[in-house]
Amino acid sequence: MKKENKNQIMKLANNKRYEFDITVNGDTYAGVHSLPYVTAALRSPDTVAKGYVRTLDGLNKSAVINNIASSNPIVSAACSFSSGNDTSTSEQVLTLTDLKVNEEICRGTIFPTWMGQGMDRNGNLPQNFGDFLLGVIASKAAAQLEIGIWQGASPFGTGFLSDDGTQDETGADASACKDFTEVDFADALAASDILTDMASVYNAVASDVSGLLTKPGAGFYMNNKTYGFYIQALAAAGSNQGQVSGAGFNLNGDNMTYFGFPIYRCPGMFNDTILFTYPENLVFGTNLATDWTEARLIPTYEYDGSDNVRAVMNFAVGVQTAVATDGVYGSTVWDS
Repeated sequence: MKKENKNQIMKLANNKRYEFDITVNGDTYAGVHSLPYVTAALRSPDTVAKGYVRTLDGLNKSAVINNIASSNPIVSAACSFSSGNDTSTSEQVLTLTDLKVNEEICRGTIFPTWMGQGMDRNGNLPQNFGDFLLGVIASKAAAQLEIGIWQGASPFGTGFLSDDGTQDETGADASACKDFTEVDFADALAASDILTDMASVYNAVASDVSGLLTKPGAGFYMNNKTYGFYIQALAAAGSNQGQVSGAGFNLNGDNMTYFGFPIYRCPGMFNDTILFTYPENLVFGTNLATDWTEARLIPTYEYDGSDNVRAVMNFAVGVQTAVATDGVYGSTVWDS
């Protein structure tokens, strides 16, 4: 692929507004041509769309994430070369899981609606119907993917918090964040004790992985329910970080902080879970912009006597941490 073409593809992939402008004719949209549809599905999960993770596109089956660490490289001066032997390399492997969308809709259910304008039993579907159908499917796929990249389970494979969709220690021990420092929450999170639990996570960062405190973008990750507990706790305490008043009025709910560290709301995370890490350390990989992505609308009514249209998408995703130990994982699943 020519460099200028690849740059154009990636520019399209990073565009947060996607225009759907195909005609439904049974063609296959693969590689570059599938980009608007598959991109809408892969770029729209909240965690990805808001930049709370690092995204790697153009992967085939896997990617090796290399890291170099050096803590004390300075040694006493001498005429000979004298290595401190303090620089090391490590790697993490991100493996993609192949996924697909197979959906079917009957034209007969569309005729009585506004979407059926311009349709007839003997002709093609209206030109904008393909846009609408693929747009709806991409939106639903994005919502499902938001949960999958965090919780794992079939068909997604390993997630950041679990590998089997179950919120327990077995799943967490096989997750992408399995090597993070563990913080055990004694009870389910609530507004009455959320400040104590966040302090436990912060204290673990300060004592065990203090280097995280200077990482760009380092902050707390939690779902909307846990985030709500934090706002309630601040309101009850009469706090006003420029955001919440004592009456509980939220003035700027998307920019809440804890000791100056941002709080990232990720709807796909489990309840009773708080992470502390940074966006560059949570890696979301896709095969976007490769010839292995595909989006198709199949007018099966033309071939099998039915009244159906099928929508097909094929793509692959995976998650991994860049530095296995760069984080704190607070949860009720850990043994005390």
